[in-house]
Amino acid sequence: MSRTSGIGTIVDAVVDALRASAAVTALVPAERIANNIPSGTARPYLLVDVETETDDDTLSLGGVDAVCSVTPVSDYSGSWQIGQIASAVRAALDAQPLLVEGFEDGPADVTYEQALGELREQVAGVVVRRRPLWFRVRAL
Repeated sequence: MSRTSGIGTIVDAVVDALRASAAVTALVPAERIANNIPSGTARPYLLVDVETETDDDTLSLGGVDAVCSVTPVSDYSGSWQIGQIASAVRAALDAQPLLVEGFEDGPADVTYEQALGELREQVAGVVVRRRPLWFRVRAL
């Protein structure tokens, strides 16, 4: 078993899985799925981040247990687009195998945790919507 910090590798694995999903990329171009979105990027886009990470040393196996957030961001008028993106993200990740570099004891377990309500803000006169989704990722 190889051991590494999970934050960067989990983010990379989630980004790769979302970019590989035809349903997701039909709604959000692959180049707009990342953990660092430059200012001025056209919407919609997906922002991927790890909110918390805990070493999981259960039975001395070593691993990581993390909460990953995937936040669709849209300026589409109304909630339709953000809802479609959130549904595609959940289908692409929930209970799907996730290969995380450095954790070679098999694919990571991904479990949908919750979605926060739709958040709205006004940016340069445009209503921008966000709907954060949280997933638990456990890699050994």
